[in-house]
Formats: sequence, structure tokens, C-alpha cells
Amino acid sequence: MRRFIFLFALGALIAAAAQTALCLGIHPEHLAPFTWVGPGSAAFILGTAMAVTGLLALGERYQRIARLLPALVDGKQMDDALDIPLRDAEAIHYNQHRFWRGYRHAAFALCLFFCTLLAMSLYLIENDASFITYMTGLSADIAIFGVLGLLWTAHALRLARQGHISAQATRHILEQQPDRLVEVAVPISEDRTRVRWGNRPSRKKLYSGHLERKVRPLAKR
Repeated sequence: MRRFIFLFALGALIAAAAQTALCLGIHPEHLAPFTWVGPGSAAFILGTAMAVTGLLALGERYQRIARLLPALVDGKQMDDALDIPLRDAEAIHYNQHRFWRGYRHAAFALCLFFCTLLAMSLYLIENDASFITYMTGLSADIAIFGVLGLLWTAHALRLARQGHISAQATRHILEQQPDRLVEVAVPISEDRTRVRWGNRPSRKKLYSGHLERKVRPLAKR
């Protein structure tokens, strides 16, 4: 978890520094040579790839753990004495919402800094601003949106890390608990059939046999 956050933060810093350097070199009065633009573009691509890789790995790692939580909560015995962060489906849903909110905000904060810096540089160039004015505008943009994006990203990553820690702790505790006993109700059939004996003699045979035993012929004298 920490290495993915570190990879995202390092990539974001490299990409931000590379874009700042590229913006400084596109002013008409001070055009940077190709030896400046080439490494700057490569650093920007590398930093963006690192940041995106860190975010994707962070989301995939959390999703792999969160996918198992509903089955563990429903199938494991949970004692009240256990310190389980996520005990029911509502807590799992809230934790997922917190993680993905931090995930989206971290990506949006990085994109906001890139877009505002590029928009500010293009706006000043279109209005034929001098190089001093251009530097002042870029410095103001970096001071405002850079600090804002840094604080926003730190808060977003903290939310994502809290969600991941809660999910991982819940999984670790529940996997050590015994399975919940499931009581299966046996259905009772309402169709009550009468038991019949296959070798039982009929009433007619019983009656005739009874008469044969009772009525005996008289002996001749």
C-alpha cells in the first residue's frame, strides 16, 4: 500500500516539475532548445506513467481485498469482543465509498494542476505578455494551485489509505474465525397418505373364516 502511494507521489512530483520546466521554455522571447525540451518531455511522460501506475495498482490492491469482505462477514462468526472495523454490509459500503472518493480526488487534484498550469501559460502567450509577466503568472499559478493540489492530494491519499487499512484488518481477523453454523429447516409435507398393508386380508375373508369357526356341523348319532 505504501509503495503504491509513494510511486504515485513521486511520479506526480516529477511530472509537475517537468511541466513547469516545459512551460518556462515555450515563451517566444526565451524559446528553449531541443536539448531542453527533449529531456523535459521524457521526464513528464515518465512521471505521468509512474503516477498512473501507482493509482491503478492501489485501486487493484484494494479491490482484491474488498471483493472478499461480504462473503467473510456473512460466513464467519463475529464475537462482540473482537475489534473488527467493518462488521456489516453498511460499514463495507461506507468504507468503499471513502476509498474511491479519496482515489478520485487524488487523480483530480493532479489533473487540476496540469490543466491550470497549461491554461495559464497559453493565456499569457496569446496575450503577448512579456517574459517577466509570464514568469509572474506561472509563479502565481504554481503557488496557488500547486499548494492547493498538494494539500488536496495528501487528504485524498489519507482517505484511501484508511479505507485500505480497514479492509485489510477486517479480512485478516475474519479469516481466523470459525465458519458460521447455518440451520437448515426441514420441510414438512402436508400430504399425509394413509398406510396400507399389502398382505392384509379383506373383511369378507375374515368374516367367512369367523363363521366357519363358529358354525360346526352336528355329529350324527
